[in-house]
Amino acid sequence: MTLAQLASFVRIVELGSFSRAAASLRIAQPALSRQVRALEEELDARLLERHARGVTPTEAGETLFEHARLILRGATDARSAVTALSAEPAGVVALGAPSSLATALLPVLAQRIQARYPRLRLHLIDGFSATLHQWALSGRLDLAILYQDAAMGPLPNRPLLVEDLVAVGPAGHFAPNQAVTPTDLAGSPLVMPARPHRLRLLIEGWSPRCYARMEVDSLPALLDLVRTGFGCTVLAYSTIHAAVTEGRLSYAPLAPKLTRTLVLARPPQRRPSAAQTAVETEIIALVAEEADRLRWSVLGPPP
Repeated sequence: MTLAQLASFVRIVELGSFSRAAASLRIAQPALSRQVRALEEELDARLLERHARGVTPTEAGETLFEHARLILRGATDARSAVTALSAEPAGVVALGAPSSLATALLPVLAQRIQARYPRLRLHLIDGFSATLHQWALSGRLDLAILYQDAAMGPLPNRPLLVEDLVAVGPAGHFAPNQAVTPTDLAGSPLVMPARPHRLRLLIEGWSPRCYARMEVDSLPALLDLVRTGFGCTVLAYSTIHAAVTEGRLSYAPLAPKLTRTLVLARPPQRRPSAAQTAVETEIIALVAEEADRLRWSVLGPPP
């Protein structure tokens, strides 16, 4: 079993096709088939199911796929760590961030990294904080920006920022200097993510009598529904800053305040590479620079 065989197998599973994988890897399809056949013979297991639409992994194939990704990531990290001893940070860094933060932070971060570290490539992933937490624990992510939770477990993390949540409505919905109370929120039809999304639980804890007119787990769809007047919602100001500036949405502060804390986490029992350290440093610096504009309260340095 070689790294080349594992890399080929991972690419086949990702693309679901021998022909597409062969084109992507720039090798002949028969050579690719021989690599898979050699793996199946070595492991004494059928790894792929072939059908008219392409291929899908068997149970054994799914297991190999997950392990192969970690092995290949480990090999990349090892190469980057050795190279970093005598060169600038290089390699791939997988960074996860919640969808509500990704739009405000990740594009600017990507531009900074590209300008300062041309040999470093970011793999940016947005998703639910709970999913990102599990991926960081498993090592699928090198860094993750997560909402602080009592169940952080063994995940090494440092406080990053605190953000205020605000009531969000269509343009012109809120009066000047208006503040929204839990009673106000309970009287408004809301568009919210479904339980057990942490934002939903946080909102319901603040305003127990509020109700969801519609449950939406897609942030772009949720914002479109609010923009067109279907209902209001509660989000961090950084999430809606651009839309508010462009006049597409309006907001009002909550009274009393409702906040949430974000942390920067990395996988346990893994020594960070020079590339990961560079990205972490850039995230911390970027948060400090954007704090006033996006209304973040920056938290202290790691212990």
